[in-house]
Amino acid sequence: MNFMLGRGGKALLWAVLGGVLVFCFFRWLLPCLMPFALAFLTAALCEPAVKVLSEKARLRRGVASALCVLTVLASLLGFFLLVVVRLADEAVGFVGELPRLASSLPGLIERLENALSRLSQAVPPSLRGYLDEALKSVGQRAAQLPAALSAWALSKLSSAAAGAPGTVLALATYAIGSFFISAGFPSIRAFLIRQVPPRARDTARAVKADVLDSVGRWLRAEAALLGVTFLELTAAFLLMDVEYAAVIALLTALIDALPVFGTGVVLLPWALASFLTGGTTRAVGLLVTYLLVTVVHECLEPKLIGDRFGVAPAAALFAMYAGFRLFGVTGMVLFPFLLMLLNQMNAKGTIRLWKTADKQEK
Repeated sequence: MNFMLGRGGKALLWAVLGGVLVFCFFRWLLPCLMPFALAFLTAALCEPAVKVLSEKARLRRGVASALCVLTVLASLLGFFLLVVVRLADEAVGFVGELPRLASSLPGLIERLENALSRLSQAVPPSLRGYLDEALKSVGQRAAQLPAALSAWALSKLSSAAAGAPGTVLALATYAIGSFFISAGFPSIRAFLIRQVPPRARDTARAVKADVLDSVGRWLRAEAALLGVTFLELTAAFLLMDVEYAAVIALLTALIDALPVFGTGVVLLPWALASFLTGGTTRAVGLLVTYLLVTVVHECLEPKLIGDRFGVAPAAALFAMYAGFRLFGVTGMVLFPFLLMLLNQMNAKGTIRLWKTADKQEK
């Protein structure tokens, strides 16, 4: 087999096998391992405190693990109650207002069509027919929007209700697993280390260091950027008397956190619609908000995340599209991060997936 395959053929074969293994891992194995992986991470975070309580306070390891794990879980629950419940409350209010908003949508669409029709008068007569047809099509689709949104919301609620038992089971497994893994963390960690061949342990330690460094920096940077964007948008929306400011600000900040996308995906169409329907003040406010958020984001991002670890925008776009095609929204977020991680490890020499430019070439 090795004789029949050339060097390039063997590299292609390994690449295909690696791709199949990665697909199988994310498609089937990761959902089963996720509660235990999170539990192991929680136990690792608790380990320094568990050691202090065991050695200094003379507590049994099981008691120390229980105290530390309960503290972590209580902190997560407190965060949920303080932040998520507040957002959920606004979301419930927003859903309650949907019938009223839907009833005003036809008038809004009519005003928008009238404004666009007036603008179309400046278009040459040869193109006016095509523009009128396009406006008519947009109006028809906009009129169908409330029904489509209602069907989408009902399908999501049904999916959430169907997945609730699985979610509860996963959370319970995570909580119980955190305690068991923390109680036996030294022996579990030693068992995992023994499974790695001695020659591969140095490489594994280097990969672990790169992964932890990249993940830590990426999470801290993304959390900081998302938090700053959320606060800026919330303050701006409150000044503009936007209803459900926190929910809309959070959704916009989450869209901004996605690769390639930005706050302009939400703010610019909103500003255009406000301007065409006579809301000039709000349109100007949204444009100013967009400019402010963009300037702050561009100033902070290079310092916080190092220009996305040097990944080219085209490569990030390809990773996002491939991730979305394979795993939906989760893949769209996860694949660009994996690309950043691989690029970081390749630049450090931990792995060699592609050739990097020499300093002379730069």
